[in-house]
Amino acid sequence: MIYTQEVAAEVLKIVDETLLSEKEALKKRLSGMNLDYKIRASIHAYVFETEKRKNVIDHIISRCLKGKRIEELDPLFRNLLRVGVYEMHFKGVHPALATDSIVRIVKRRFGEKLASLANAVLRKAELVDLEKEIDKIKRKDKIRYLALKYYHPEWFVEYAIELLGEEEAVKLMIANNEKQAVYIRVNEIKASIESVRRYLEQNKVEVEETPLPDVFKVVSYERAPASLDWHAEGKFVIQDLASAFVAHILNPHPDEVILDLASAPGLKASHIAMLMENRGKIIAVDNSKDRLRRMKSKMKILGVGNIEYKLADGTKFYVGDVDKVLVDPPCSSTGSFRNYPCVKWRFDERKYRETIRVQRSMIKNAFRNLNEGGILVYSTCSITFDENEENVLFASQFFKVEDVEPVIGVRGIRRFGSKEFPFWDKVVRTFPHLHDCVGFFISKLKKV
Repeated sequence: MIYTQEVAAEVLKIVDETLLSEKEALKKRLSGMNLDYKIRASIHAYVFETEKRKNVIDHIISRCLKGKRIEELDPLFRNLLRVGVYEMHFKGVHPALATDSIVRIVKRRFGEKLASLANAVLRKAELVDLEKEIDKIKRKDKIRYLALKYYHPEWFVEYAIELLGEEEAVKLMIANNEKQAVYIRVNEIKASIESVRRYLEQNKVEVEETPLPDVFKVVSYERAPASLDWHAEGKFVIQDLASAFVAHILNPHPDEVILDLASAPGLKASHIAMLMENRGKIIAVDNSKDRLRRMKSKMKILGVGNIEYKLADGTKFYVGDVDKVLVDPPCSSTGSFRNYPCVKWRFDERKYRETIRVQRSMIKNAFRNLNEGGILVYSTCSITFDENEENVLFASQFFKVEDVEPVIGVRGIRRFGSKEFPFWDKVVRTFPHLHDCVGFFISKLKKV
């Protein structure tokens, strides 16, 4: 018998102990398990919904632990408690049933002693009046109140308020907790837009058009589009609307040489190849042999044949004489909380500053590689000013900032704290609460 709660807790343990995302951890744990798609969907929901609310769930558990900190608990045991609290406080499962299920699993996995502790903690958790608890905090600490109410870390609440104002920041956090929108990008190397539309309709996937001609937004489905045959055959991919906008801004032509300095897993590179009609040349650089291996496999399925793969450091790789460069570098992923809730809880100031240094090094390297008059598209799935407007300001010392037409999205941030950004009306941002897609930043720079 498969216990959804148990498998979900095991996946959450993997997320806790590794740098894997929820999706990657699910894939790892469920690999080789012949599960009905409904059970898989249930485990998926448990993992995402629990991870999304981790700070408030941990707050409840910490209130109910005596003489122990939640971090001191065995990782699997800790996540079983989290799943139990999620069930009783957020999923609508009767507290007695939620407690009984978790206690049974704990007893089987750990024995009587921890089963007794699980029972005691969950019985106390049942009695926590969360609304009253959070309201008490509101009177003392507004940032902590907003963090717990909207399931975000305190640093993000402060940053979002400074960036957008409190009203917009709250709307953003609410949107970050909603189910992610699903977008389908047609792969015109293997299928036409119309044939994919008909195929989706025949398979009871309802879609609507978006401002991008090759992207559909999924409205409803009976069976997930990613599980359909045409997805496996590479006739369409699941790609966020804002992510798909990037290749259109780059506007690659069939006779050009394109350099992608942080290419894997390759969705944008495959889109560029499609827009180039599988002609010209794309030089795909990545510093991970494993990621490049997976990318090659994916490109084969998608029918992409104009990519040259380079295992190298995107801050140093030099080939020269290229027409256009895409720099979509590692970033804080603060625009992707809907897709990857775990990112919220992994922020590290030192790593963040190092990431910005890498981003700027890639921008400088793009300049080295470009022909005179060549174009750099710099994009991130981050909402921070530091990784976006401030990096473009840095780049403007040696690039001319070109206008990006906001086919989707809004203009950039003009002012952040004491910092001014004079090119705010030339760049584009998307936000989950405004555009129902990943929070993205896209800019276009010309080497002059």
